[in-house]
Amino acid sequence: MTPSPGPILELLVSTQPGGGPQHVLAVATWLRARRWRPIVAGPRDGALFDRFRESGIETVELATDRLRPRTLLALRRLVSERGVSLIHSHGKGAGLYGRLVARLLGVPAVHTLHGLHFEGYGAAARAAYLALERRLSRWTRVIVNVSRAQEAEGLALRLFDRRQSRVVVNGVDVARLGATALERWDARAALNLPPSGPVVGCAARFDPVKRLDLLLRAAARVTDTTLRVVLIGRGDEERRLRALAVSLGLGGRVVFAGEIVDAARLFPAFDVYAAPSAKEGMPLAVLEAMALGVPVLASDIAAHLELLGGASPGLVAGTPEAFAVGLGGLLADGEARATLAAEQRTRARSEFDARQMLTTVEAIYGEVLRL
Repeated sequence: MTPSPGPILELLVSTQPGGGPQHVLAVATWLRARRWRPIVAGPRDGALFDRFRESGIETVELATDRLRPRTLLALRRLVSERGVSLIHSHGKGAGLYGRLVARLLGVPAVHTLHGLHFEGYGAAARAAYLALERRLSRWTRVIVNVSRAQEAEGLALRLFDRRQSRVVVNGVDVARLGATALERWDARAALNLPPSGPVVGCAARFDPVKRLDLLLRAAARVTDTTLRVVLIGRGDEERRLRALAVSLGLGGRVVFAGEIVDAARLFPAFDVYAAPSAKEGMPLAVLEAMALGVPVLASDIAAHLELLGGASPGLVAGTPEAFAVGLGGLLADGEARATLAAEQRTRARSEFDARQMLTTVEAIYGEVLRL
């Protein structure tokens, strides 16, 4: 494919390690190798900001995580001065700024919905958010959905029409994951864990929708009191989660590992990867755990059903009791863990390949730019 006549702007609402920013890193790296000219813009609020620059990608600091007129002006200036040919936004704030500027300057816009999260809003805020998304979608050439379940929800909410929508599920680079993953003992040492004993882990932003409190409550119900829990990430929920761990008597058995770039390299430290979220778009960390052969125990929400398959024994009801039973069963049965890990690894590697994801995104750009 012939590269675009001008740069492609990937606009982020955060550069903290997570599914959306990591997806953009993969896309921008792919585009650069394919002789496109990607620019990444977003706030310098996470370790991935420097990772973009280290990867040779032009990176611009922009406060898309706050509502400020000067951010809109700065983005408009960036798009005009750099001759940007297409704006691809990721996340709510980026989607607002990116599509407003695209509308003002006549530049085509693509927007990826990395999950639809509005349940915590009050009635008025929810109505305003949905109305705004419907308006912005009219100024958007393509809406990218990261799962078929998300597309169905968005269509039901009238956030876009079917002709606009493209489903591009997350994919994993199995070779890269395998090359960077640490051996079990090295991963445990890096997390200050003992070499033996059961460990359950999760990598996620500390947000109520991730229900990390459910994981802690489940761990407190597991009869094996040597079980350790590792939480990789950060966020507004951290203080509450730390207090909850103490109140549940978990104390030093919970490791708050902080923000870690390429956290999947440490997943071999886990006997089980837990994903208790109330809602997801298409969780990349779950997919990475599957591809690495770490058995996943996940809440039976639509995105996890799509990833693991509806009949997977790795799906359980999203309650502390159900998670405790699932964890206890897997931790006590090595053969069950190995069987589940093998099934999930095969599914991840055969159905969620990074190359398919990247070529599809590139094809969307070609379609929008009529190349």
